[in-house]
Amino acid sequence: MGSFIVPIRSLRDSHFRFALVAFHLLLTLLALSAAPRLCAEEVGPSDGNARFVPGEALTLSVALDTTAFLNGSYPIDSAGFTYLPVLGRIEVGGRTRDDFEAFLGQKLSNYLKDTHVKAEPAIRMTWLGYWVKAGQYYANPNTTVWEAVRQAGGIAGERNIDKIVIKRGEQNIEMHFLDEYSRGRTLAKAGFKSGDIVIIPVPRDNTGGWYWFKEILGVTAQLATVLSGVLSLYLTYTLVNK
Repeated sequence: MGSFIVPIRSLRDSHFRFALVAFHLLLTLLALSAAPRLCAEEVGPSDGNARFVPGEALTLSVALDTTAFLNGSYPIDSAGFTYLPVLGRIEVGGRTRDDFEAFLGQKLSNYLKDTHVKAEPAIRMTWLGYWVKAGQYYANPNTTVWEAVRQAGGIAGERNIDKIVIKRGEQNIEMHFLDEYSRGRTLAKAGFKSGDIVIIPVPRDNTGGWYWFKEILGVTAQLATVLSGVLSLYLTYTLVNK
C-alpha cells in the first residue's frame, strides 16, 4: 500500500505545480495585453472629430517642415474666428479637426511643400509664481501634465512644491498635482479645464535670524552711504569757505 501512495502524491503535486505555472502564465498574458490599452487610455488618441471652441485656441504644425510660417498657436475669438498667416481671418469655431485640416491643405497648397497640416484644439493655461517661465500658454488638452510644466520652464526649485494651488475662477480645485505630474497623465485626464491657473507660492526669506541680519546689514550700508555723502559735502563746504 505504501508503494502505491507515493505515486498518487507525486501525481497530485505535479498537477498542483502545473496549475500554478498556468495561473502565473495567464496573469502575465493578461497584464501584457492590458498595458497597451491602459497607455492608450492615459494619453488619449487624437480625435479627428474634436471641434474647435470659440474663446479657446488652436495649434498648427507642419510635421515635415518645422520652420514653416504656419507653425504656432492661434487664439480663437468669441465669435469663432481666428487669424492665420496668408489666409487672414477664418471661421474655425465648431469645425472638426479633420474638416479644418483638409481645408488648410487645400488652401495652402501653393505656399507649403508639405500640405499635411496638423491642427489641434488648445486650452488656456496660466502658470503663476515659482515657475522658471511663469506666464500664460496654450496647451493641447491631450498633452501630459509633465509636458505642460516643461512648457513653463519647469519648477524653479523644490521649495513650496507641496503648496501648489490650482484655481478655476475664484474656486480652488482639489487635485493631487504632483501625482498627476509623476504619472504622466494628460491635462484632460487630470481634470484641467481651459482658464485654470496653477500657482506655486514664491518662497519668501522673511523669517529667521539670517534674514534679519541681511536686512540690518543692508540698512547699515545705505546709512553709511548717506553719511559718507553728507560728510563729503560738509568737508567741501568747509574748504570753500576758508
